[in-house]
Amino acid sequence: MIIFYFKIKKRNKFTDIHNYKLIKSLYNITYINLYINYINDCQFLKRINNENYIKREFPFLSICISTYNSQRYIEKAILSIINQSFKDFEIIVVNDNSIDKTFEILMKLQKEDTRIKIINHSQNLGTYHSRVEGVLNSKSKYILFLDPDDMILNPFLFKKIYDCYLKYNIDIIEYSVFYQIEETNKFHYPLFQDLNHFHNYSNKVIYQPELSNIIYYKPNSKEYSKIICRTIWSKAYKKDLVLKSINYIGRTYYANYYIIVVEDTILSIILFNFAKNYTNLNIPGYLYNLRKSSISHLNKGTDYLKKKSISFILYFSLFYRYIKEFDKDRNYLYYELKYFGFEILNIKKYNNTKYYFKKAKNMLNDIINDNKANEEFKNYIKLYYQTILN
Repeated sequence: MIIFYFKIKKRNKFTDIHNYKLIKSLYNITYINLYINYINDCQFLKRINNENYIKREFPFLSICISTYNSQRYIEKAILSIINQSFKDFEIIVVNDNSIDKTFEILMKLQKEDTRIKIINHSQNLGTYHSRVEGVLNSKSKYILFLDPDDMILNPFLFKKIYDCYLKYNIDIIEYSVFYQIEETNKFHYPLFQDLNHFHNYSNKVIYQPELSNIIYYKPNSKEYSKIICRTIWSKAYKKDLVLKSINYIGRTYYANYYIIVVEDTILSIILFNFAKNYTNLNIPGYLYNLRKSSISHLNKGTDYLKKKSISFILYFSLFYRYIKEFDKDRNYLYYELKYFGFEILNIKKYNNTKYYFKKAKNMLNDIINDNKANEEFKNYIKLYYQTILN
C-alpha cells in the first residue's frame, strides 16, 4: 500500500507533498488546492455557494445521514453537501435519539435550507436501521450515504455523478476517499483502497458477471481480494438497487440485537451482486474523519466484545447464505472466515447467549457438510473452531 500525505501549514495552503509524481498521475495537481479549499471553508462553517435553488419533489440525489450525538461534526458534514455546485438533492438526517445538541443544530440548518428532512428516533436503533429509514423516506433516483463526522470533499462531486448517470446509466458510481486524521493537519490517500483498484477500474463500465467476480477475487485469478472497497459511503447507488438489497436482507434483519460493526459490509456486498454495472470516477469525493474515539477503534470492554462477536455471527450467517451461489469453490468464504475468524471464537469466550452460539455452530457445520467446499477449508474449520463444534 502506498500512502502519501500533505501538511496544511496555513489555511488553504499545503506543502510537503510526498510522492508528488504519484498524486499528479492520479489527479491534476492544479485541482488539489480546490478540494482542500472546499473542506477548509466548510470546516470554518462558511457558506460558499449561496445560489438560489429550486426544491423539487423528486430530486436526483438523496444524501442519507444517520447521526447520534454528532454535535461536533454534523454542521460541517451538511455544509459540505449544501455547498455543492449541483443543487438537485435532498438531505435526510435520521437523528438516532441523540442526547446532545445535535437536534438543535439540525433544526437551525433546516430553517436555512428546506431540502433538509429530519427524522427523530425515540430510542437508539443503530446505524443500519437509521440508514434504511433514510432510504425509505427518500424520493430520489440515487442514494448517497454520508457519516455525520465525515464530509464531501469535492465541490463538483454531485455534478460528476449526474453526468455519469446521463452518459452510462450506472447502478453504482464510486469515487475515491481521502482520510483526515482528527485534530491533525495530515491527510492520507488512500488508506483501505488499493491504488491498483483505481488504476484498473477508473472510468470503465464493468458489467456482470465480471462485477461479482472482482468483489471476491483479483482479476483473472482465484486469489482473495478486497480490491473494491466495501464501505457503503464511498459510492452513489440507484435507489431501486438499494431497496432491492434492503428487502433481501430484511428491514428488521438486525432487530434482535444492536449491531455495532460490519453493518455496511453486508449491504455493500449484496448491492454489488445485484448491480448490473459499476464504474469508478477516480476523482476525490469523500473525506473520512479517522477518529480514535470512534466505535471501530475502541475496545469498550467485555460488553462491547460480546456485542461485536454477535455482530459478526449475524454477518457471517447472511454472508454464507448469500454468496455461496457465486463462490462456487467457497474460496472467498474461506479467506473471509480467516480474516474475521477470531470474532466467532469470542461467542464462547465471552459467554454470549445460547441462540448465537448455536447459530455459529450450525453455520460451521453447514460448511463442513457443504459438498462444494474443498477439504482444506473443511479441515481448517474443524481445527480452528473445534471449541465451538464440540
